Amino acid sequence: MSEMYLLGHVGCVALYCVLCLVMPAILSAEFTLASVSEHHIIICTCMQDLVACSMINSSECVCHNHPLSMLERDGSHSAVTYKRLTVWYTSPLNVARLLNNSEIRHLALAKCSSARGTSLSVEYFTVRRLERLYVSYPFWMPGQNHDVVLGRDVGMLYHEEPRIALIHTDVLVGKVKLKAYTVKTMVDSNGMVPFPEMVDVSVDDLPDMSNIFVSFLY
Repeated sequence: MSEMYLLGHVGCVALYCVLCLVMPAILSAEFTLASVSEHHIIICTCMQDLVACSMINSSECVCHNHPLSMLERDGSHSAVTYKRLTVWYTSPLNVARLLNNSEIRHLALAKCSSARGTSLSVEYFTVRRLERLYVSYPFWMPGQNHDVVLGRDVGMLYHEEPRIALIHTDVLVGKVKLKAYTVKTMVDSNGMVPFPEMVDVSVDDLPDMSNIFVSFLY
């Protein structure tokens, strides 16, 4: 009996070790997808990546409809926060409103319409802590994309330095070329962020004179 107990105990330990190794891979396989149009916002959790702008299968994703009122950012609707987020959209304006002042480390954008579109009344939107931006236009420029790692040119230390990305909304309506540059600046002694006319984010959690990286994408 003692040998059987020992074998059972060893088996449980082995199973636990396997789960510890496998579960992170399973969890990392999930990704969050937001579908944004003129009339709806649908946010889904999917078990695997999907072809951009394809049909969302209910057997692969769990989706929830969200009211357009979440774009108003009143006291009851907080900013979007995800480590990784993929956005399929037909309404560039609603995407800019949804993502403004969001906190996303890896952001992928796919424009799901063929028209290039016109410039928006909103010029920029801000994304905090953004490390990587991937943009594609499957129906306008199929096969072409923009893949930008932010702050590499100034040796930015990810996960350690505060950073804000200012993304021109022309990126949402269609850009043949995407340029990016990053500057290192700081919050001044009065708690003011750099470029206050463009940066609409709260930095209450940053002490005065903190270093901050600001990336411009246009």
